[in-house]
Amino acid sequence: VAVICGGETGVKVADALAEFMGLRGNSTADGMDNRRDKRVQQNAVKKAGLRSVRSACGTTWSDVAHFAEQEKYPLIVKPVESAGSDGVKKCNTKEEAQQHFELLMNSQRKCGAQGAAVLLQEFLKGTEYIVDAVTCDGVHKITMVWVYDRRAANEGDFVNFGQKCVLADLDVAQQLIKYSKACLDALRITNGASHTEVMLTEDGPCLVEVNSRCHGLSGAWMPLVQALTGYNQVGVCVDAFVDRGAFEKLPELPPSPFLAEGEIVNLISYHEGIVEATPGFQRVRQLPSLVYLEETVHIGDHLCKTTDLFTVTGMAVLIHGDPKCLAADVAQIRQMEMDGELFHLKTPLLTRFALRLRRATS
Repeated sequence: VAVICGGETGVKVADALAEFMGLRGNSTADGMDNRRDKRVQQNAVKKAGLRSVRSACGTTWSDVAHFAEQEKYPLIVKPVESAGSDGVKKCNTKEEAQQHFELLMNSQRKCGAQGAAVLLQEFLKGTEYIVDAVTCDGVHKITMVWVYDRRAANEGDFVNFGQKCVLADLDVAQQLIKYSKACLDALRITNGASHTEVMLTEDGPCLVEVNSRCHGLSGAWMPLVQALTGYNQVGVCVDAFVDRGAFEKLPELPPSPFLAEGEIVNLISYHEGIVEATPGFQRVRQLPSLVYLEETVHIGDHLCKTTDLFTVTGMAVLIHGDPKCLAADVAQIRQMEMDGELFHLKTPLLTRFALRLRRATS
């Protein structure tokens, strides 16, 4: 019998339930009753002597006003509980920071709680990575290291264009793994899966957040990791709880080199309108490297410009033995996005009239 967290909003419940039932899990003692709270995470990491984010937290602007006046801009303003960059904004002025603070305090966030506190943090410059791990009685095993392809787009500061797998024997991966394990220890994560997001800055790795559960994306990444390593985090997590022997046989790090080539590509929208057809999905399905396509936009939906993880239009998992083929498929997807070829959108009557008039006079 085991209690295993299945998603971000189940972290607190899983910890408390396992402890109540006397099952293997993570203790809620010493302030760890809410590991989702990014304030709790940063305080624990700082106490352990690790690089942490300078920040201030509160439920009223007066709680954070001094920090907002003293810290260099831009600042990051975000909920203490969120996922998928939900509610996270880079603010370039104090006025912008206060406006977003008030918005968050008066809004129900997708994966948080109404009235929860809001964090102001220093803006970390660097490249963001993910370290996936599974822990059993304090022993951490790394199942994958990823690098985010985050860019600004459509007025969103942290649009996730996808993520790639990083070889664990690279120097950068070794640095991230050492730091991430120390963060898990600081948060007293002794059992279960974790998904640690780390910014590699010019002065070393710095924690963004620890998610005490398996990598998200509804498990779409699993075929990719399985192809590259021969196992995946979900299976390893189950072994950690119900088959200690199988867990112990697994290596501490994924294999280098990987067994195949691949990456995750999020489909980005630069256009808006009512979807009449989705021809781009069919073209993506015909790519040689495609193994899985998740479609999140359908005929009749209102297409929005992508500004965060919740407004991506789909996700493609690509795997191929030839790196050149893989790169060509990614390039084709990106071109379709820019050209607006993923979707046929309903054109307003006035726009259609203008187009016909322009064709007639050209």
